[in-house]
Amino acid sequence: MQDRILDQFRQTGADLLRLGLTTSHGGNMSIRHQGKIIVTVHFAMLGRLEPGNLIEVPVHENPDHITSDASKDVALHQLIYRFTPAGAVIHAHPAYAIAMSLTNDMIAPRDLEGALFLREIPVVATAEASVRIPQLLQTHVAVIVRGHGSSAVGRTLNEALASTSDLGFSCKGAYLAHMPSPTRPTTLAANNP
Repeated sequence: MQDRILDQFRQTGADLLRLGLTTSHGGNMSIRHQGKIIVTVHFAMLGRLEPGNLIEVPVHENPDHITSDASKDVALHQLIYRFTPAGAVIHAHPAYAIAMSLTNDMIAPRDLEGALFLREIPVVATAEASVRIPQLLQTHVAVIVRGHGSSAVGRTLNEALASTSDLGFSCKGAYLAHMPSPTRPTTLAANNP
C-alpha cells in the first residue's frame, strides 16, 4: 500500500479523534482506489493507524467472501460506492449529532456553514440503514443512524472529514441553542445592611 494513502488515513483518523468526532476505537473510513476499496480494519484506532490497519477489498464481492479483518461496516461501504460517485466514506460518532438524532427525523442546520454545506441531514433507523444510507447519500453529504453515528461522503477523505466536522459543529450549536439559559446571579450593593 502506498505511503501517501496511509498518510491520508492517518491524518484523517487523527483529526477525527482530535476534533472529538469519534471514540478511541469507534468509526471507520474508506476510499475508492483503482476499482477497489481500501478500508480500515475492524476495531482499528483511527487516531493511531498502522499499515496493518488498512485492507483492500473489492467493490462488488459479497461481504461473506471478504476477510473478517475488514470493518464490520464494509458491506455498507460497498453499497455506498456502488450507488454514489463517492471517492471516500467516513463513519464517525459525533456526540451532538447522535444526541440530536434521538429526537429528530431530519436535522436542518441553522448555522451559516451547516445550512450552506450540509443543507439537511436525514436520520434513519438502524434496521433500515443498509438500504437507506446508500440512497440518501446520492443527494446528501451525510446521514445519521439514530443513536449510533454518521456516514459522510466526499471525493476525498478530506472532503468527507469536512462534512463530518460540519455536522458535529452544526449539531453542537443547535443542541446548545436549545439548552436553558444559565441563571444570572443578582448583584448585591456593597453598602446594603
